[in-house]
Amino acid sequence: MNELRHLQVELAGVNQIEASAGTGKTYAIALLYLRILVELNLEPKQILVVTFTEAATKELRGRIRRRIREAFDVMDGGETDDALLRALCANDNGKWADIVSVRAALDRALKSFDTAAIFTIHGFCLRALQENAFESGSRYDTELVTDPAPLMGEVVDDFWRKSFFNDSARLLGFALKKNYSVDSLKSFAKGMTGNPKLKIIPEFSPEQITALDAGCLSQYLLIQSEWHHKRQEVIELLATDKGLSRAADQYKETSLPGLFAQMDNFAGGGNPYDLPPDFSKFTSAGIAKGRKPAGAAVSHPFFELCEELQQLVLKRLLLFCGELIAYCNEQIPVRKQRKNVRFFSDLLNDLYRALCGESGDLFALKLRGSYQAALIDEFQDTDPVQYDIFKKIYADTPLPLFLIGDPKQAIYSFRGADIFAYIQAAMDLKEENRFTLTSNWRSTPDLLTAFNQLFANDRKPFIYDEIEYHPVKSGKENYKKLTDSSAAVSPMQIWLMPPEGLNVTKANELIPQAVAAEISRLLQEGSAGLAAIGEQPLVPADIAVIVRSHRQATAVRDSLTKLKIPSVMRSDMTIFATD
Repeated sequence: MNELRHLQVELAGVNQIEASAGTGKTYAIALLYLRILVELNLEPKQILVVTFTEAATKELRGRIRRRIREAFDVMDGGETDDALLRALCANDNGKWADIVSVRAALDRALKSFDTAAIFTIHGFCLRALQENAFESGSRYDTELVTDPAPLMGEVVDDFWRKSFFNDSARLLGFALKKNYSVDSLKSFAKGMTGNPKLKIIPEFSPEQITALDAGCLSQYLLIQSEWHHKRQEVIELLATDKGLSRAADQYKETSLPGLFAQMDNFAGGGNPYDLPPDFSKFTSAGIAKGRKPAGAAVSHPFFELCEELQQLVLKRLLLFCGELIAYCNEQIPVRKQRKNVRFFSDLLNDLYRALCGESGDLFALKLRGSYQAALIDEFQDTDPVQYDIFKKIYADTPLPLFLIGDPKQAIYSFRGADIFAYIQAAMDLKEENRFTLTSNWRSTPDLLTAFNQLFANDRKPFIYDEIEYHPVKSGKENYKKLTDSSAAVSPMQIWLMPPEGLNVTKANELIPQAVAAEISRLLQEGSAGLAAIGEQPLVPADIAVIVRSHRQATAVRDSLTKLKIPSVMRSDMTIFATD
């Protein structure tokens, strides 16, 4: 991967920029935007910038506008500490023609910046659909619904009633034993419907379900017959075999009468799906699991029959989930059309389908005419649908498309990210079109060296070979270093708690206390002039504690309060949820 040279990278074709935290991603976007303005002579409304949240669009809009204002001032003889901006305004890369034209372009951009095409991904899709209603087949008056849960719940409720509120609801008992409920099915269906790129496996047809039901019944009849004729033989084998464990959760003598009663009821009940709670103890897999470590294998044709039926019933329950997805995929579009509503996910899916449809090429051409350059921020948060949208618009054209993000964040599927979409985008590009930012502007050189050392191994910290850790260096020439009374302050420290008597509850109690005690030590040394950042004594505002949850934040705050250390807890928790 190549180091990004901000002023030299070609403003053409598809390019990918990997940007770790603190490496100046937003700075790079603003500078690329500025270059597109002055070198390609485009207007703000022609440069598409897409990010994930409304807050991010506001930040980008402000940063880009300030950068344009700063460049305009430098062109007028103003001063700047930004070496790259000075070089761009001096035309060091030789990419623009004359200063008069560039000044005019910047002035025009400032005056028309309210028309800048800086959107969230959903905002872009909505604009593209509405402004191209003929090509996209989109309706103008559709209501955008922010919460799809009520309509999804309505469809799942109907499916549950359709499946189980009838005389032939034979699968209900087994589904309930497996903790299936209306609520659990709603949660399950939430991420399984409406995605045109999602393939559900195994695929099945109504005929296959009918055949599977027949197979379950046929297998059940064989078990009925075998139990009727070989009941005593099976009972004696399970009661006397010396290789079986007699532990409480296996084949304990006192539990055997209840186990055999379960099979009596099942064999006489007539429902092949109503497997009793301990049915697996009659299967060959259950028998193998219930053997003593040195016990000999126990076999009987009855156990094989039970094993086959259990597998068939589990498969039938799996196909029941498939029936739910199929029902949702059929009913949700119908009901949305009837109510004339659209979900946020529909914006992406509708744009994707329009670009793949009969008028897709014409639609893509019109979008390229409107947006002749594109910068996609937070690209690690993409999914296959989003990537294919931009690929269909810009791939195989000379127009510039920059995909900017940090794939290391995508492994957590944050905000619905699909790491494989990011990897696919990287694989679609030539090596010369892949770049990385190598200077970190937040952290000290010593801490960056520690991070580089930590990840300098072959253990695949991000699991996939395609996600690499690229060493970074400090972008700062001067920085303020933390010093305290210790002989040397290591830039990265890992605390290990003594394992004796440790459990989660104890750890949750001790860790906040330890953190607060260390902060207290540092602040006391700061007051005594022994701990400082640069020349300034260490104070509470210099210290941040990052945690995973509101509960952990509260625990740390409470521990600090006990030591009379002031603190402010920042979170997205509503004030109504606080004490």
